[in-house]
Amino acid sequence: MKSVLVALSFFALSPSFATTAAEVQEKTQAAAAAAADYTKEQKAEFQLEMETKLTALKSEVAELKEQAAQKTGQAKKDITEQIVSLEKKQNDLKSDLRKMGKSTGKAWAEMKEGVAKAWDSISESYGKAKSELKESN
Repeated sequence: MKSVLVALSFFALSPSFATTAAEVQEKTQAAAAAAADYTKEQKAEFQLEMETKLTALKSEVAELKEQAAQKTGQAKKDITEQIVSLEKKQNDLKSDLRKMGKSTGKAWAEMKEGVAKAWDSISESYGKAKSELKESN
């Protein structure tokens, strides 16, 4: 992103492209607008990707629930606890995605990092739950 801004700024400030202060200002504003549009596009793509992953995970968690329902005793209790924890993480991530939709600039970049880490945690939790369910067979 920074390299895009540097390149756009260089283009906007290059004397061969702008000869007056007004032209430089106009080109700088155009470059800033292009960078902002690029950021909005990245944010929309990231949000869509995360929402798609959450939707897929929701159906996978539903399958885990069905399999857990067939278990008994401690195995059922353990997997049910993991599923509850996983669903809480999913809900938290959904909430973060809604907040991210309203964020801009630096806040968006920070939220993206947090959402990506949250997704990693959810993926790890799901993998663990699935593995433990498989081992209890």
